[in-house]
Amino acid sequence: MLGFHKDFVVVPMTFPTTDQTGTVSSDILSMKNYSHADIVIQNGAIGKAAAITLNKSAAVAAATIALAFSRYFSTGFRLKYTTPSVDTPAAAAETISAGGGGAATIYEDTGTELICYGFNGTTFVDAETVTCSGGKTVVASGIQIDEDIMIPRAVTSNTFNLAAVASKQYVIPIDAADLLDGYDCFQVEVADCDTVTHLAIFAILSGARYMGAFGKTALYD
Repeated sequence: MLGFHKDFVVVPMTFPTTDQTGTVSSDILSMKNYSHADIVIQNGAIGKAAAITLNKSAAVAAATIALAFSRYFSTGFRLKYTTPSVDTPAAAAETISAGGGGAATIYEDTGTELICYGFNGTTFVDAETVTCSGGKTVVASGIQIDEDIMIPRAVTSNTFNLAAVASKQYVIPIDAADLLDGYDCFQVEVADCDTVTHLAIFAILSGARYMGAFGKTALYD
């Protein structure tokens, strides 16, 4: 961990929460001493889809002003395939479905594999037919792999939903400059996830203004 403390610091915003029946407001972090933050949201069991929004403030207290952001990343995977019905790549944002129940959304069709996000949790099966919503069919060459890749996603109206699927990870990148107008603190808001929800949020801060053996705190402004 040569970069830990030197190049980045990791700060918890919520510790794993279970049986969540209402909204979650994370701790507020200050970017006064950092230029960039990658906000990581991880969920285990989750009761229902839940909206994510960000707020900002000028101090580590009462973040109530909406923080605009335009992108995030979510858990993805690769599905290698053979025997495509057509040579034309399937289009981005097409959905795929397989006979065994596996489903996802396409980020890119490379011609030999589908790079996808939005996996529904049902494993694809080797040699089964996978149908794209645009009509193309392929034959799965093994099950999905590389489930740790993170796929870039667009945000609509400064929000996106955690899917109602267990064991997912999401990352929201923000720069200190994104806060604008003298604001330097941010907070994550999670809508009601229903009961039996396991949730953790932390931030990876980088671009420290002051170098030292230990990074400056982000818990105080």
